[in-house]
Amino acid sequence: MSHNILIVGCGSIGLRLAMTLKDQHHVYGLKRNTENLPTEINRISADVTHPSSLEGKLPKKLDYIVYCLTANEFNDKTYQEIYVNGLKNLINEVNHSNLSPRRLFFVSSSSVYPQDDDQWVDEESPVSPTRFSGQRLLEAEKTALSCTFPASNIRFSGIYGGTRTRLLDQVISGKANDNSPAYTNRIHEDDCVLVLKHLIETDIKGEPLDDCYLASDSEPVQMKVLVDWISEQIKETINSKEKSEPVSAKKRSAGSKRCSNKRLLDSGYQFKYPSFKEGYSEMIKHSGLEV
Repeated sequence: MSHNILIVGCGSIGLRLAMTLKDQHHVYGLKRNTENLPTEINRISADVTHPSSLEGKLPKKLDYIVYCLTANEFNDKTYQEIYVNGLKNLINEVNHSNLSPRRLFFVSSSSVYPQDDDQWVDEESPVSPTRFSGQRLLEAEKTALSCTFPASNIRFSGIYGGTRTRLLDQVISGKANDNSPAYTNRIHEDDCVLVLKHLIETDIKGEPLDDCYLASDSEPVQMKVLVDWISEQIKETINSKEKSEPVSAKKRSAGSKRCSNKRLLDSGYQFKYPSFKEGYSEMIKHSGLEV
């Protein structure tokens, strides 16, 4: 049975999710400029930061919403507009249109966790972010859970893969920080798409969902260990010896914590890339470097 699914924000993850779902469901893609969306996706041209642009644009029936926007600037004002105000505007339009979605999925981030002492965190861990990015995302999470229909917040950790090749590029150039003892948590872009698909399908089957999932792979790793491992996989000599200044765990903006994915695994999800080793090996292979 097909369902009407609205994906708000068709960036790399949102668009790939749309293309993954399109053969079985009616998929709508909402973004400011829809010209480049594939014809298989029902296009909705609107800007969630401008409520009037949403008026009368939503489908007559709506089963699922995936709010998957990415802020184009890293500042408090933009985060407030995109994640908090934009989500409120969308929810208001859904209510105004008398729609009753089965569930809203809000794509959030592990940046809501302020922990900086290498401890394990899960969905029940305290969240009191000190940086504006985490604060706005947490505010948006609360907005999602306060709406009149069910909602789940999906906290992705550090996303890599696809066009997100920054760390690999830094290792190749010799500029990666290989001295930090801080833990980093990773999830491949492919798994981000598959996690969202899995949760939608789980709800369709009538199985219970929690209101929050921490989506990170199964092997948190110290940055210095990760950089050393990637370096060992690359059989080419790295010509550049320029190194970034070592950054201690206490100075890293993301802190140092280890994300538990137990709740996600218990829901039945199986990772395509269970750890950084599988994910980065694939990236190195496709980069043309020998492994």
